[in-house]
Amino acid sequence: MREKREPCTPTSTTQRMIAINHLHRRTLERNLKETGIHRAQHRLLMNLAANPTSSQMELAKRLEVSPAAVAVSLKSLAKQGLINKTAKQEDARFNSVELTERGRKIVEESREFFNEIERKMYRGFSGEEMTDFCGYLDRIYDNIAQIAEETAKNRR
Repeated sequence: MREKREPCTPTSTTQRMIAINHLHRRTLERNLKETGIHRAQHRLLMNLAANPTSSQMELAKRLEVSPAAVAVSLKSLAKQGLINKTAKQEDARFNSVELTERGRKIVEESREFFNEIERKMYRGFSGEEMTDFCGYLDRIYDNIAQIAEETAKNRR
């Protein structure tokens, strides 16, 4: 924990958000290391748990990655016994992907770990403070999304 905090300015607030994101990511990755899978594979497993029997193309679209990247991760996850891939009878080019029992176990353990982290992260926050905080984050997100949209238009 840092001893001295800078006054809240737009720059120091952004630095705090970035530092929190990095610390959160490192904490989660330490837990993932024990499972033998990396973050991108974990994200895929969590998405698959929320959307059972997805196709590779659907996963790629939802995760906003290339179908090739999904294929590489799925191959590794299948090798580890965490998913099953089944070619659809009507079109062998499309694979249906499902979690195995072992994959579901990792997802459940992850959810428990994430819930514990979140419970501890927001310890001491009232319901009203959480509502206000979420509102602030939503406004920041909307502002950044607008900047990204404007930047994309200007580069066309």
